[in-house]
Amino acid sequence: MSDRGDIAPNGRGWRRLSYTCRCGWVDWGHALPGGPLGLKRQLDSERGDWPGLSRVDITYNGRPAYIVVYGQAMGNRLITVSLQRHWVVLKGLSDKQKEQVGLGIFLAASHQFESLQSSFPFSLRGSGYSMEDLVSNLIGFYSAFRDVSQDDMRRMCGEVSVEESYRIWDRYLPNGLGAIRNKTTRPVLFPSDQCPAGATGFPDELEQLSAASAGVWYVVPTRRYIDGMLINAGIPLEIDSSGNVRPRRR
Repeated sequence: MSDRGDIAPNGRGWRRLSYTCRCGWVDWGHALPGGPLGLKRQLDSERGDWPGLSRVDITYNGRPAYIVVYGQAMGNRLITVSLQRHWVVLKGLSDKQKEQVGLGIFLAASHQFESLQSSFPFSLRGSGYSMEDLVSNLIGFYSAFRDVSQDDMRRMCGEVSVEESYRIWDRYLPNGLGAIRNKTTRPVLFPSDQCPAGATGFPDELEQLSAASAGVWYVVPTRRYIDGMLINAGIPLEIDSSGNVRPRRR
């Protein structure tokens, strides 16, 4: 979770945290496309990032599929907590369907991560479902999947000045971003003289995709990782819409 000090630009002029007219508070560190780009790469190539996964012969309800590895993580130099896991996706989906699957996986992973941050002992930091989290994540997703630069995202969202961001923080957020929880990808907005009338609606560009539901084009295995012994043995596998994985009958 960002704090007031993140509003100040760094030595290169980059602002980690800012208020925007259309997207509310945005943590531009969360909005970086790096994580979603890894997910997109796997969906585009129809193969998982981990060694050996590309050789797995797996079907989903009898149709050819592949294993994707994706999850979110937090940590510092001493310890990292990761929620990476396997997801099984049908082969042969259209580009639009892959984007919808990507959004479904991405949002599911985001909610898993925020739920973890809301649980003890992480809840002591008060960072789970902070008001800017899911909106910032969604911006990062569209940056990756639609190849939109962060500068363009800042303009699209209507970033206000540093001074105005400070003013809104001091006026409306005396207890910080975590004082207001937001479990949606829609922003919490505040009044600002720098936001033109009628320019506070959430950008249409960030609502172009609907997330695919698990159990249709992709499925979540019941276990976080499919048994490595099965994968390494090269046994053909089958997964059903409930996420159960078993050796496939020949």
